[in-house]
Amino acid sequence: MQLSLHTGHDGKGILHTSTSGSSLTPPVTPIGKESSERIVTPLSETSDEHSAALFRRNITTPLRFTDELEPCLDERGRRIEFGEGVWSKVYKARSTPTTNPATTTNNNTLLNTPPSSPINASRVVAVKTSRRGDAGPVLKTEALILTRLTLTPGHENHIVPFHGFHAETQSLVMTAVPLALSTYIEEAANRVRNQPIATATMFDPFLGPEPWKDLARKLISSLGWLHHTAGIMHGDVKPHSILLRPIEVAEGRQDMTNGNGNGSNAFRYEPLLADFSAAMDISPDPAENGNEEKTLSSFTAPFSAPEVLKSLRPGSGNPPPGPASDVFSLAATLLAAATGDVLLYPGCDFRRRNLMAGEGHQILDFIRSFGNGARVPRNGFVERLVRQAVVKDPAKRITAIEWVGLAEEVCGDGEA
Repeated sequence: MQLSLHTGHDGKGILHTSTSGSSLTPPVTPIGKESSERIVTPLSETSDEHSAALFRRNITTPLRFTDELEPCLDERGRRIEFGEGVWSKVYKARSTPTTNPATTTNNNTLLNTPPSSPINASRVVAVKTSRRGDAGPVLKTEALILTRLTLTPGHENHIVPFHGFHAETQSLVMTAVPLALSTYIEEAANRVRNQPIATATMFDPFLGPEPWKDLARKLISSLGWLHHTAGIMHGDVKPHSILLRPIEVAEGRQDMTNGNGNGSNAFRYEPLLADFSAAMDISPDPAENGNEEKTLSSFTAPFSAPEVLKSLRPGSGNPPPGPASDVFSLAATLLAAATGDVLLYPGCDFRRRNLMAGEGHQILDFIRSFGNGARVPRNGFVERLVRQAVVKDPAKRITAIEWVGLAEEVCGDGEA
């Protein structure tokens, strides 16, 4: 069942510097292993507006990938694909370094992917390429967005590593990351469902209370970085566009989640945002965010804020998509992680799911009407964290930066 829709696309550039297995469209960047443990901290205010404006003007050329690419084939000689979305599909490949001098042209930064070490080593990568004739401009815009994000401080903790735009194939090349959050949620939910019901845990998130809190803090921190530091709106946040990089655990540490996701203090993966095909700028002037016309190249109805769906109606007069729409989508994603229902509303057909998404401010009540709604008890820590993120009026919704502080309060150590 296809749940991702697409309209027009607009993706310009801006940077804010600071100190700081379902029918949904898959994340278009999976498989591989790369570890880096993150410390989640609140973000500070923008520190250098002049540098941000200068940097914004200079990013007109994407990071260039110059290594040779060789698709990985299965036993039948077919390319191994990780998934596909509205505009693109992703396949597994090996890259072999070539001589790769750094280059600079006039006022534009033309960055080449640095060679691997040793020079003759190959690596497995994920290659995102077009699956339809009109996808070229969308991929090129995404390459510019990813270049800007890659040059933004802190990117390694928040996004899937981007290696560059491969001009010969008009493809994006990224680190292959092993697992989508959607798959992890489904597998965790299946494990719990196959266990005897325990009164002590029947009202807990399927991932377990502490792993869910840790995941929530990390994802909210990433959204705060994306909006506040990078000045970018993702546009299509959902479990399928979040990939999980394993965290290497130091010997003797006991705070990682165990096999069934329960009974320990931390989430054993580093969540990374992926799939920026619907990403757009956030203007440094809040007034411009409300006046500039914005349309999304793709979105997914169960996780889309109600204003996103309503803005598609001709002459609706509804607010255009903005940063608050990402906040809603991440809240819906966290609810899916709590209930174990990747589609949010299990058993509903496409039409009913879209109708419920259009009244998304009632998402907590809707979710409680389904079998796993008990996982989100009234006034529990899940509801307290997402309640302000799903209010009807986007202007009254909690901002990503405010949400970082709330996450520290609600999901901090010792919170019941």
